[in-house]
Amino acid sequence: MAPTTFPVTAFAKSPALMVGGLVYVAALVAASITDVRSRRISNRLVVALTLCGIVFGLLTQVASVGMARALLGFAIGFALWIPFYAMGMLGAGDVKLFAAASCWLAPSQIFGAALLSALAGGVLSIAGLMLAHGIGLTTFRIAHAVKNPGLLATPLPVPAGRRTLPYGLAMAVGLAVVGWFPKLIRLQ
Repeated sequence: MAPTTFPVTAFAKSPALMVGGLVYVAALVAASITDVRSRRISNRLVVALTLCGIVFGLLTQVASVGMARALLGFAIGFALWIPFYAMGMLGAGDVKLFAAASCWLAPSQIFGAALLSALAGGVLSIAGLMLAHGIGLTTFRIAHAVKNPGLLATPLPVPAGRRTLPYGLAMAVGLAVVGWFPKLIRLQ
């Protein structure tokens, strides 16, 4: 028996898929807003996003394929980011958000979404460094890291009043881009 190939999510393919895509993006925007404001992502939102992703899979594919795809997507999304939570680099809400949103995507899309999320997180980190320490120190660290990458491993003290980065925002960017523009990044 040949292995099952899961269809790629492309929200722009049809009006029905667009409705699903709008729900998906609305949930990601809501998660991003709460993450930026409070550095928390609601468990209720994560559960709703997961359940809607399962329903989306069931409505857009054969039931057994839709369910398997959603559950496999959740597992892969969770497995990709849980090590970063374990190392203290991400919050649990970020990991749960990515796993929940991965229910909506084909397993082959999840790695691309993770890569885009990491790139968006890098941009967010540089912006955070600039806000916290100024353009001069940030530019100095990045320029010297080319010769000595260990320089970036040395953490800078967090200035009083500064908070952690809202990494859920970076994840939402990667997840939304892959769902709407699946041909943009293919890691197959």
